[in-house]
Amino acid sequence: MSDFRWLMMAVAGLGMSWSIHSAAAPGKDKEADVILPAGDIQWQPGPTEGTHLANLWGDWRKNAPFGTLVRFDAGVMHPLHRHTRTLRIVVLSGTFVHQPEGGTETRLGPGSYVLQRGGLNHVSGCAPETECEFFMSSNGKFDFIPVEEPAAGKKK
Repeated sequence: MSDFRWLMMAVAGLGMSWSIHSAAAPGKDKEADVILPAGDIQWQPGPTEGTHLANLWGDWRKNAPFGTLVRFDAGVMHPLHRHTRTLRIVVLSGTFVHQPEGGTETRLGPGSYVLQRGGLNHVSGCAPETECEFFMSSNGKFDFIPVEEPAAGKKK
């Protein structure tokens, strides 16, 4: 199966799981379809320099489920950090870089999937060759908690 077909199936699956989760109760009025052509998507500055977000549903700043597009400028790397909530990521373009604390760096191209468990430290960002874009969803508010590394010569 081509990378593009796999990617579309993954995104469709995420959308279907959200639809099932948020379906209206019987007898309730249904809302209209949401259609966002790429040129109409509204990007805003992200929580750290070199990041940009476009909400698709929910609000990443509130304690509720959300789905958002994220774009990292080329070469943007976030030092060791963690998130309170688990994040689900599908890479759409560029090369997303992920390295769990004490683990091996992995470079992920379009169609790749990452589940970043809440509470686990990691380094993440975008390879320097080009910006990267990915879809990210979670069941609660996004946060970015830097992990202070001990100064040289000091133990934790």
